[in-house]
Amino acid sequence: MFGEQLGQYYSRKFGLDYRGLRYPAVISSEKFDFSGSACYSTEIFFEALEKGEYKCWHSPKTIVPYLYIDDAVLSTLMLLKVDKGRLSRTNYQVAGLSFTAEEWCQAV
Repeated sequence: MFGEQLGQYYSRKFGLDYRGLRYPAVISSEKFDFSGSACYSTEIFFEALEKGEYKCWHSPKTIVPYLYIDDAVLSTLMLLKVDKGRLSRTNYQVAGLSFTAEEWCQAV
C-alpha cells in the first residue's frame, strides 16, 4: 500500500504517469519453490502426480482469491496500453475467482 500511495502522490504532485495493479494470488501450471497462501493451488497437481496424494495445510473452508498468470499478464498489458486520459485513478484491483481449499481439492 505504501508504493500505491507514493505513486498516487507523485502522480498528483508532479504529473507522473503512475499505474498500479493489485493482484490476488497468481497461479500457473509451472512448478515454483516458494510458500504462500496460494501455493497449494499449484502444488496439489505436482504432489498428486509425483506422490499420488496431497495434504493441504489450509482449513477446508478457507477462501482464497486467484488469478491465472495469463490473465495477470493481460491485465497488466491492458493497463499499460490505455491512454492516461481514460483512467479515473492510479491504482486498480484485479479480480479473479475465489474458491475454498475443499472445493479445489475435490476438483483436482
